[in-house]
Amino acid sequence: MSKQQWIGLVIVLLMVAAVELCVRYTHRSQQSSAELLTFQPEREQAFLLYLDSLDAAAEAARRAEYAARYPKPVIRLQPFDPNTADSTLLVTVGFKPWMAHNLIRYRNAGKVFRRPDELRRLYGMNDSLYSTLAPFIRIDTTRTDSQPNPYRAVTDSTPGVIAVKRDTILELNSADTAELMLLRGIGRYTATRIIRYRQALGGFYSVRQLYEVPELPAQRADSLLPHFVVDTSLITPVLVNRSSVKQLQRHPYISYPQAQQLYDLRRRKLRLSSVDELSAIFTPDELHRLTPYLRFDP
Repeated sequence: MSKQQWIGLVIVLLMVAAVELCVRYTHRSQQSSAELLTFQPEREQAFLLYLDSLDAAAEAARRAEYAARYPKPVIRLQPFDPNTADSTLLVTVGFKPWMAHNLIRYRNAGKVFRRPDELRRLYGMNDSLYSTLAPFIRIDTTRTDSQPNPYRAVTDSTPGVIAVKRDTILELNSADTAELMLLRGIGRYTATRIIRYRQALGGFYSVRQLYEVPELPAQRADSLLPHFVVDTSLITPVLVNRSSVKQLQRHPYISYPQAQQLYDLRRRKLRLSSVDELSAIFTPDELHRLTPYLRFDP
C-alpha cells in the first residue's frame, strides 16, 4: 500500500470517528433536553411554593402588626351595673364592642334593667356568657322605678333629661365615663377625652396632668382638680428594656426620634438600669415628667 493510500485511509477513519462523536454528542444533548423538560413541572411547583411562602410570611407580618396596634381587650371580671356601666367597662367584663354599643343604645332609649336576668334579652347574649357574668351583675334597685331612666347616659345639653351632677371626689385612674360625667363641667365628650389621654399615658401620676388633656380648657381643669385623687399603683409603665420603637413612641412624652435613640442606646448597652442613662436623649424637664412611667426590668 502506497503512502497516498495510507494517508487516505487515515483521513477516512478520522472522518468516521468524527461522525460517530457528533452522533453521540447530539444524542446526549437530546437526552439532557428531555430531562430538563421532564423536571420542569417540579421546578415550577417548587417556585410556586416559594412564592406562597413569601405571601404567608407577609400575611403573618401584617397580622402581627395589627395585633400589636389593636390588642385584644383583657377580660377582667368585676362587679358592674348594666344600667350605669360605660362601654369600656362592659368590654372589660366580656361584652363584644357591638354588644356594649347595643346595650347603651337600649339605655338611651329610656329602658332600665330591673333584674339581672333581663340582660338575657340583649342581642348576642348567650347562656354561656350570661352564666359567666351573672355573679357580677349589681343592680341598684332603689332607683330603677324612677322615670325617666336615671341611668341614661346624659350630657348637659341632653333635652328632656336632667343630668344628676354632684360634688364628689373620684380616683382619676379608675373612674369610668359614667362616673366622670357626674361632675359639674364634664359631659360625654370631655369624659371621653380624659379617658383617651389616660390610656395613652398609661395612667395619671398627678391631677395637674389634666391641663394636658386635649381640648380641655385650663379654666375647666382648674375647677376639676379638687375633685380628683390619683392612685399611682394603677399606672401601666413603659418597659424600657423590652419595648420596640413603635411601642416607645406611642407614649405622649416620647417623640419618634427619642424612641429611636433610646432603642439604639439599649442595643449598644444591652440593658439600661436607670434614668440617668437617658440624660443624653431627654432634657431634665422631659425626664422629670417621664420618670414615673419608666420601668427598667431586665
